[in-house]
Amino acid sequence: MKKKLYLLLVILIYIPRLFAQQQGKTKSTLDSNRTQQLSEISIAGKKAVKLRKDTLSAALRMQIPLLQMPQNIISISAALIQQQGSFQLKDMARNASGIYFGYNSSPFDNSASIKIRGFNAATTINGMPSRLVLGATLDDEALIENLEFIKGPAGFISAVGEPGGTLNISTKTPKEKLLNVQLTGGNYNLFRSTVDVGSKVLDKGFSYRFNAAYQRQNSYLSHMKTEKYVIAPVVQYNFSPRTYVIAEYNYIRGEVKNGSSINKLRQDKDVLQDQIGVNYSAGIGLPLSVAQTHTGRFVAVHKFNSNWQLTSQSNYVKAPSTQWYMVSSNNRTSISFDDAGKTRRISSNSNLLGETYNTNLFLNGKFNTGQFKHTILVGGDYTKGKDSLSTYYGTNSIAFDRNNPNYDVDPNTVAVTKRSIRQENKIHYTAAYVYDNIAFDKFLLTVGARYTEYRNQNILTTTRGPRTPDQYKQHAFSPRLALTFTPDSTSSIYFLYDQSFVPQTGQVVTETTASATAGQRTVTGTKPIDPQFGNSFDLGFKKKWFNGKLLTTINGFHSAKQNVSARDFRSYTAAAGAVAYYLQLGEVVSNGVEVDVIGNITDRLSLVANYTYVDAKITKDNNLDPTPDNPSIVGQKMPDVPQQIFNTWIQYSIPLKGYNKIALSAGQTSIAKLSAISQRDVFLPNYTKFDAGVSFTNPRYWVRVIADNLANKRYISSGDITTDFPYTGNNYFFVEGEPFNIRFSVGLKF
Repeated sequence: MKKKLYLLLVILIYIPRLFAQQQGKTKSTLDSNRTQQLSEISIAGKKAVKLRKDTLSAALRMQIPLLQMPQNIISISAALIQQQGSFQLKDMARNASGIYFGYNSSPFDNSASIKIRGFNAATTINGMPSRLVLGATLDDEALIENLEFIKGPAGFISAVGEPGGTLNISTKTPKEKLLNVQLTGGNYNLFRSTVDVGSKVLDKGFSYRFNAAYQRQNSYLSHMKTEKYVIAPVVQYNFSPRTYVIAEYNYIRGEVKNGSSINKLRQDKDVLQDQIGVNYSAGIGLPLSVAQTHTGRFVAVHKFNSNWQLTSQSNYVKAPSTQWYMVSSNNRTSISFDDAGKTRRISSNSNLLGETYNTNLFLNGKFNTGQFKHTILVGGDYTKGKDSLSTYYGTNSIAFDRNNPNYDVDPNTVAVTKRSIRQENKIHYTAAYVYDNIAFDKFLLTVGARYTEYRNQNILTTTRGPRTPDQYKQHAFSPRLALTFTPDSTSSIYFLYDQSFVPQTGQVVTETTASATAGQRTVTGTKPIDPQFGNSFDLGFKKKWFNGKLLTTINGFHSAKQNVSARDFRSYTAAAGAVAYYLQLGEVVSNGVEVDVIGNITDRLSLVANYTYVDAKITKDNNLDPTPDNPSIVGQKMPDVPQQIFNTWIQYSIPLKGYNKIALSAGQTSIAKLSAISQRDVFLPNYTKFDAGVSFTNPRYWVRVIADNLANKRYISSGDITTDFPYTGNNYFFVEGEPFNIRFSVGLKF
């Protein structure tokens, strides 16, 4: 691995030198352009960094200004991400209201657990799904041009979508000549290096962009060591200014040594009370945990004229991963101990493979009919995917004493496993849509709909062998109606009605019989789960301030979703319990309000602040005959949903001589009343953490220091509270927030 590191360092060090040598060879050309170059530096030094975008990326199809868009959409720039020193999506989410990353299991699967407005949120890359059912794809700051947080249904993006919203990652493509290098160091042996090199887009001919990154860091959890590799070449060819194609490949690889589980299991007496680095799931000698994401994309664009454009884009995503960690042999979920502080540990191995192919074809157009101005979008999507998850457990248990822990394991012993369960999905869906934005006077009327057909085959294999495949075929017609009123060029008031469709796979328990084990039932009958259908209403107000530098959005929402599912945690016999069953909750209603403030107050002062209040609860229950063992769940809060989220980030720049400046930053994140998954109306502890930063910049380089969790606050970032398993009383299964850490970065522009 050290050889790989040295190789990457050589690349990052010598690319600038080679580039400088090339500049020397063409000195006369540079001299002739010196005046123009200095002019560009002057402008860049005086302008404030733009923190947000005013339109959606082209891959998201709907090309109208965000101010007129009848929806709360926050599009943040790579400049803001860099200003905050964020490397992961969960850190970037602080810039938009109500984004919460739920319970996850390893350092590299955060995108699988995003929630917005109390519902799961979809993640797309350049407007196309990055995953379908199982697992998650990797992401990295080095690839991100901008992030788009779309609140509420967005049928114009993809065939399937939650009423909560969608997070879209827009990747970097050629735009201008550049060569940027960044080095970062910090706590827990953090070292990160990135390079971003690109050429200017020509009217005719080739252009390119190349990004690469290497990151090494130990976790605050003992014995856990991670490495990450990113390579992302992009090539664009312009046949003319109106016709071009883009070919892109992104590769991300994450490795974890000595066990990849970041979850903890604690009781009331020791939750957040023990040493933060204690990592009972670690095993020194476990096989390497590896997660990878390969993404290939091809885009073709032809502009017939200034009003009409045809776009075709396709991608292929392959995301294999294997995760290793230690669990107790008696529960196979985490590490638990007897009264003497002893247990027997076995290895746990999860192998996941996801493959997704997407293709889109859409037409954007503008035309007039009398006094009405139309901006139309017509298109279709096709998605095909398959994924599988296999879980294995070690056949040899190893004694472990909490009072005298020995984390060393025999690599040959822990690698001997037996498969417990395998789940496979094969998925197809097709869709067609049309949306028309009709402008007249100061109004913009949006009408349109999407029709989606979905097919899924689910194959489950347990220790007893494969079950009969479950077949799912579902479809939906999802209309969208909205009206925007723009009294002036700086403000808008909007109303939105939209429907959502989320196909589901899984089984609902319909029949059980008594089990030989007290308190448990044996499953004798199931049925396929029904798809989710939702109706959402938004009412909002947007306003630009300070000559358009600052955008504020106030948005109220009401979403009612039928057939919402949740994991069925009732006690079934061990054999049946290997299967993940679901509860069909009936109807869930989520009401709330969002406030977003983002932009610059002055060229020196920038502000990002947002607040969300969400009341998401079950209003109808499909259980028509409740009993003490199977009570009604009407009124229960939706699990794993924070009621309130509040974020801020403020930066003030102090100009120095020339185009140098110092910037001071500070921010906070607060989460209140985060509901547990397994218990009714039980909440995890509230928390607030504070962050700060200082930076020095000029047109050629910058230096930045970011400190997270200044007060070294112990807090639960996500998790669950169960009762009487495996310990008597409350059991906390959770991911703890990172303690105080500091990062020092240096960036060079050539």
